[in-house]
Amino acid sequence: MIQREDLRVLFVSNMYPSEAHPQSGIFVARQAESLVRAGVDVIVEPIAGSRGERDYFASRRRIRRQVREHRPHVIHAHYGYTQIAVAGMGVGFVVTLYGDDVNGESRGDGQITLKSRLGILATQACGLMARRILLQSEAMRGRMWPLLQSRCVVLGSGVDDTLFAPGSMKEARTRLGIDPGQLVLGFVNSGGQKTKRFDLAEATRDELARRGENAHLLVAERVAASEMPWFYRAADVLLMTSDFEGSPNCVKEALSCGLPIVAVPVGDVPQIVTRPDQGRIVPREPPSLASAVQEIIASRPAARVSLLPESLRASSVANRLIDIYTTACQPE
Repeated sequence: MIQREDLRVLFVSNMYPSEAHPQSGIFVARQAESLVRAGVDVIVEPIAGSRGERDYFASRRRIRRQVREHRPHVIHAHYGYTQIAVAGMGVGFVVTLYGDDVNGESRGDGQITLKSRLGILATQACGLMARRILLQSEAMRGRMWPLLQSRCVVLGSGVDDTLFAPGSMKEARTRLGIDPGQLVLGFVNSGGQKTKRFDLAEATRDELARRGENAHLLVAERVAASEMPWFYRAADVLLMTSDFEGSPNCVKEALSCGLPIVAVPVGDVPQIVTRPDQGRIVPREPPSLASAVQEIIASRPAARVSLLPESLRASSVANRLIDIYTTACQPE
């Protein structure tokens, strides 16, 4: 069996940070960094993105060159379509699916688009060639074809707990210009997608206001990654109201900063938030969400500590990935 210090992995992702888009796929970059810290040799080949969808096919020449020059033991593809670029390279591959590639993207009326339906079909068909399929939640496993379920592993992204760590709420609010006396509800509105349900977060804030709470909705959208810890430290709770999720990074990052969660049952959040100090999982209605916020505020500790489970730290996830890679390296 290959030792971790000898292991070479080729990362191929259609989302990866660049000068023009520093936030794109940053969790993929962080996963690569955590593997490097664990002693793995990681080569990265970003595809598609600004090059367009044709690069799923055009990139195969670049990937073949990477395989020839670096001789990776395994390829790790990120996102469903990326499998098109890495299949048939003479190297076993694993793929991480993040949500939309299994759940689909919906229109404003909640219906899954035709393009998404075709994308889900392509993702599952390509998955027949993968050695392992890494998913964000058990709910995603239930959406996979029965033929694929035996090779599925639920493994979400880990969190760098050296970056996302508890800190001073007073300093964070001063930095962000927030009234220190307000009740602050954090909300991550990535990409402004309707399925994030910003309307439900607003309704929760309005319900708290009706109850006499001086509630402020602090929205993170296009916030630099280095600034996100300050966002979490400034809030009293993080609201998670999405219709669909896989394993939302913002929930794990918030917990790592000591910020409790008030969430609807979505993705793997009910499996992460399991203790009262971590937060509440409640029905999808403003009164229930508002009551959960008030419960948390009434019982919050004097000082924050990390609430992140050990298994979700970046180092723990990296170790699990290494085990998956070494198994995937073996001849079938």
